[in-house]
Amino acid sequence: MNYWEQKEKLGKYIGGIRQFFPLASEQLDVIARIIYRFNPEVKTFLDLGCGDGFMGYYVFEMFPDSRGIFMDASNEMITRAKAKQNSFHAQLFVGDFSNADWIKPLPENVKFDLVISGYAIHHIENEKKKRLYKQIYNLLNPNGIFLNLEHVLSPTDDLEKLFRNLFDDRMFDYHKHIGDGKTKEEVIEKYHDPNHAALNRLEFVEKQCNWLREIGFKQVDCYMKIFELALFGGVRK
Repeated sequence: MNYWEQKEKLGKYIGGIRQFFPLASEQLDVIARIIYRFNPEVKTFLDLGCGDGFMGYYVFEMFPDSRGIFMDASNEMITRAKAKQNSFHAQLFVGDFSNADWIKPLPENVKFDLVISGYAIHHIENEKKKRLYKQIYNLLNPNGIFLNLEHVLSPTDDLEKLFRNLFDDRMFDYHKHIGDGKTKEEVIEKYHDPNHAALNRLEFVEKQCNWLREIGFKQVDCYMKIFELALFGGVRK
């Protein structure tokens, strides 16, 4: 069974882990600022590796008349994203971007003003990342934006441990806030999942930004970073 089809693990991700990410609200603010600066009239977008659709529906909040395509390799994730569809113009597809033919389910000749991805692409190997970034570039309209909110490789083990400590503290702070009485050790045990960590194929953000520049993206930068969490991307001119 696909890891993301396992509902117990899925529930941990959707119901808890995402809200512990450091500077989560600030990340969304920076995303909005970049979009409004470089393409303030998004009409079409793709949420790639959409999970339950949390990033795509954030885009809909900014551009409620836009048309969004949501894609994820997990049927269960797509089902959860569909439950949020409401009145937005959303199309949802099952597709695995680790395969080069992931674009086949997309409408013919479709182009996007924005491609956004959150905590998904780090699961594939570097050669597949580079191939995917090139495919994304080719799917963008002029002035189209690619934004990737992602786990990246830490330069040293000490810096990786600093991030883990920060993340553990954020988890514990949340549980103190809701008053469930769990100790820090109990909270860490609740969310610890070595099988998930084994899926990671992390790379330095600087290297990935250089790939984007080589492909042809402009305005490339790591727009925001806190230890191994980074928001980076670029614009197709």
